Amino acid sequence: MDVRQVEYARTKAFYKLLVDRLGADVWATRRAAFVERIRAKESNIDLSMPIEAQLFVPVEDDIDWYILVAELAYDFPFSDCAYSSDRIYPYAKTIGAFSEQLRNIRNVEGVLDKMLANNTKPETQIFELLTASFYLKNGYEVSFIPENSLIWPDGKTKKSPDLLVKVDDVEIYVECKRADKQTQYSQIEEETWVSIWSQLSRHMLEVAPWSIVDLTFHDQVSDATADDVIKVVNRAIEIGSGKVRKGSISAQIRGIDRAHLERHYRSNSVRANSPQHELLVFGGMDSNEKRSIATIAANIVRPGDSNTILNIFVQDVANCVAAQWRCDHAISLERRSRHFKGLANSGITQISPDKPGVVHIWYETVEGIDIEEMRRVKNIDSLSTFDASGTSVMGILVHGVNYYPFENRYEWAETLQYFARMPQLMELYPQSLMLSADNTQEIEDVTHWEQDKAAKSTQ
Repeated sequence: MDVRQVEYARTKAFYKLLVDRLGADVWATRRAAFVERIRAKESNIDLSMPIEAQLFVPVEDDIDWYILVAELAYDFPFSDCAYSSDRIYPYAKTIGAFSEQLRNIRNVEGVLDKMLANNTKPETQIFELLTASFYLKNGYEVSFIPENSLIWPDGKTKKSPDLLVKVDDVEIYVECKRADKQTQYSQIEEETWVSIWSQLSRHMLEVAPWSIVDLTFHDQVSDATADDVIKVVNRAIEIGSGKVRKGSISAQIRGIDRAHLERHYRSNSVRANSPQHELLVFGGMDSNEKRSIATIAANIVRPGDSNTILNIFVQDVANCVAAQWRCDHAISLERRSRHFKGLANSGITQISPDKPGVVHIWYETVEGIDIEEMRRVKNIDSLSTFDASGTSVMGILVHGVNYYPFENRYEWAETLQYFARMPQLMELYPQSLMLSADNTQEIEDVTHWEQDKAAKSTQ
């Protein structure tokens, strides 16, 4: 089979693994409810308002969305929510590649049932399935450990590790810790920005159509108001070029290549809120930047039949503005670049001392290059000096991942940082990347954000 056929088969195997456990009738009911939410959101589009804010945006920790993405993939090309689905595909394909083996793992039913209940954080169990797949790929026998099921050497029942893996008659406990995608501080920043952008975009559509503003907040974003931002943007519009600062906000205005955008739209419709539209507006893609677009569509189309969902395409653009923003205030940088000492400690306390153990930490590098550089230093400082004496933990593996949607494809990158108490720890893992079912190319001594930084410097 070619690569596309392999990816198709793995994605559908992930879908089948979950639906078989959930039950086809139950999934049909839950799917219908999910589709109804999409239709309710997108039923009445007001073309006089920016279309992006009127689109359905799925909640990323909803397991029904994971299942629906896998169902729609490849078979329904008009139905997609690219930024979100491109993040899900690597998980689906990796877990799907090992779905038959996962079905036969002892106690997997409890993991699937907890995830499919969809009343906690299903991405916790997604990571557990991903970790089980990782050990299967590396030739281990794997079983899940039910919660609070182990009797520790001191005779007490305590919180259990997630997995027991075995190779060459050596048994190892494995604990999985998935960090939240964003810190609470970062979520507050984003919520503040959404409120600001709703007003700023309307203002720019009136006074600076077909323009992009690049903003830097030098104080905390939560301290800024839409009026503060509009004032500095107005000043940037007056200046016309170059960076201006007013109060604690800097801004720089540039124009969208309107002729290029309109030329593309003369012969193409473009999915709203998609990487292709970002490319047309900004002139390039950058997963390390925070960006917003407000598009006034002259017309939209919904290709497909009456059962097709998530299929709103812009046929022509009447107006468009965009923004790219960041915060360089010390408190923002500090709170967004949290290290994982706390997660590591929590994981270590779940490893019973009667067997060696490993803790895996998973997180997404969504905060940009500067933040990841700071976080790496913090992790090295906190974890390399972490006192794990008196425990049986051999090491902590920290997996950082980012997703790169492009116009007609997507990529992912994973950086593994490990903190070992034994020099040979990584010999346990002939293939050290989790987010792949295959022997994926690995590059030593460089992080993916360092690669991103180097790529930006050559642009």
